[in-house]
Amino acid sequence: MKKYILLVFPLIFYGESLWFYFRDVHYYLPLIIQIIVHLIIISVCMIFLLKLTILQNVFDWLIGICFSVYFCILYQNTIEFMLFLENAHYSLKNLRYIVNSVNIIPIKGIIDVLRYNPSASFQIFGNLIMLAPFAFAMLYFKWAKSIKQAIWYSFLCTFGIELVQLLQRILGLVFDIGIGRSFDIDDVILNTIGAPIGVGCYLLWRKVEELFLQIRKKSSVTI
Repeated sequence: MKKYILLVFPLIFYGESLWFYFRDVHYYLPLIIQIIVHLIIISVCMIFLLKLTILQNVFDWLIGICFSVYFCILYQNTIEFMLFLENAHYSLKNLRYIVNSVNIIPIKGIIDVLRYNPSASFQIFGNLIMLAPFAFAMLYFKWAKSIKQAIWYSFLCTFGIELVQLLQRILGLVFDIGIGRSFDIDDVILNTIGAPIGVGCYLLWRKVEELFLQIRKKSSVTI
C-alpha cells in the first residue's frame, strides 16, 4: 500500500493552482472543478498502473517518483479541455476548417515544421523523446511483457493522445474556443520511433545493474 503514496505528486503538481483559485472560490469555481477533473483522471490512470507495480528498493522508488512527475507533465502538455464555456458560440460551420489542421500524410508535418518553424529541431526532438520514459517504465516495472509489447503500447498511447487532440480540435471549432491542437500522423510516427530510445535506456540500465551485481558478488566472496 505504500506505493500509493506516489499519488501525492498529482496533488503537488496542481496544488499551487488550486490554492490560488480557492482564494476566490465563487469567481474561479469553473476552473477549480476543471482542475479537480484533471486530478481525478490522472489519479485513476496512476492507480491502474500502480496496481501492476512492485516497489522493492530505492531504485524502484526513485524511478516510480520520476515516472509520476513525468506522467503529470505528459498529461498537462497533451490533454486540454474546458468544461465551462463562457461566451462560446455554437456553430458547425467552423468544422470546415478541420481539414486544415489534420495531417494524415506521413512526413508532411515534419517537412512543414523544418521549413517554417525556427525551433524545429527542439519540437522534433521533443516528440522523439516524449514517450521514451513511458517505454522505459513499462519494461522496468513489467507493465509490458516484451520489448515489442512496450513499443506497441507506446504506439497505442500516442495514437490515443492524437485522437483526443482531434476531439479537442473539433470541440474548439464547434464552440469557437480556440483550442489549436489536432491530429498529426507525424507525431504518432515520431513518438513511436522514440519508444525504442526508452527501450535502449532500459537495456543499458539492465547491463549496468548486472555489472553492479557481479562486482558486489566478487567483493562479498573476497571478504
